[in-house]
Amino acid sequence: MTADAFLLHGTHAVESEPVSLRAGALSADFVNGNLRTIRHCGIEVLRAIAYIVRDRDWGTYEPALTDLAIDQGADTFIVSYSASCVGPERSRL
Repeated sequence: MTADAFLLHGTHAVESEPVSLRAGALSADFVNGNLRTIRHCGIEVLRAIAYIVRDRDWGTYEPALTDLAIDQGADTFIVSYSASCVGPERSRL
């Protein structure tokens, strides 16, 4: 049985595939500008670190990412990017 993404998540937006990151015993999944499922020694210790942009009615904007760079070293990772959101009347947030 296939579930409708809108019914499950409240949006028709499709999430991109996660990028697995590791720094020693710490690991996380990078998805759409957010760190998700942050783990220490394989045990989830934090659900997510995210920068959320909301409208006045608490709707959530989906940022457009540009200049994404992910540098994965032996025991480190660096993620950098620029993000912007378009609001009502094409205003940039």
